[in-house]
Amino acid sequence: MIGKLWRAWVELLDREEPATALALVRILLALVLLVDFVSLKFAGLVEPLYSRPPVGFAWGDAWLTGNAAWALAIVSLVALVLGAATRVACIGFVIASAAFSHLMPDGESGLDMLSRVVFTILALSRSNARWSIDAWIAKRLGREMPPEIPAWPRYLLMFQLVWVYFSGGMNKSAGAWGPQGGFTALANALSDPHAARFSPGWVGTIYPLTRIATAATMAFELGAPLFLLAYFKRWRVRWVWIALGIAFELGIAVGLRLGSFPYGMLALYPVLLHPDEVHMPRSRRNHVVD
Repeated sequence: MIGKLWRAWVELLDREEPATALALVRILLALVLLVDFVSLKFAGLVEPLYSRPPVGFAWGDAWLTGNAAWALAIVSLVALVLGAATRVACIGFVIASAAFSHLMPDGESGLDMLSRVVFTILALSRSNARWSIDAWIAKRLGREMPPEIPAWPRYLLMFQLVWVYFSGGMNKSAGAWGPQGGFTALANALSDPHAARFSPGWVGTIYPLTRIATAATMAFELGAPLFLLAYFKRWRVRWVWIALGIAFELGIAVGLRLGSFPYGMLALYPVLLHPDEVHMPRSRRNHVVD
């Protein structure tokens, strides 16, 4: 029994697939964060947020100043979008993001922490095997990157994304998220003047829908581990879970002011697809189904 499980584990980690999904995650997440960091600079908030008093409000210490960390983050993110020195750029962004975390421990979002995990995993992958300057240079040098790369980094990111949703559901312990509280949590959030994007007056017109959406959110998050079973069994019901996730993130983006978080989460969704569902092959020979 142990031997059979071990062989299955080795076979899983030994799988290879096209780099399309990881390349998409690399580009999309870097673009989301790049817009975020550029907006921070245009708003004039880099120095106030990440400088020590009396210049700013940062109360922590780091090995980089706020401006130096911002510059490193920008250079790294641009390189990630272009796929230039990709692994170095991944580590560069992680260092810059960690510096921001040390300078202002209370000023980072869940996306900042998740991005450090994602780019660390991408640094260990070959996400630059497609749509990258690295791949172009390798081809010009006669060392073209292989059409297939190890699949385990995508699996690890998929497990991470599922865990984010499941742990989010487990932490929603307030009564408003359940039947005892009438599934009123989303209506409450959409009426909160600190987080809501619009005036709370309109919430009353869709109040029954917000209760349904609250219940659907809990089912989506708590049912996240079942997605893994549906994924490897190739059950079509997994598309319902993915659709709920997209609706959940778009709903957050439209109704709440949570910055780039929902867009960053959606940037990870390519890892939820099978290689043949996301890969655009140059020829049938490279079309892979796991």
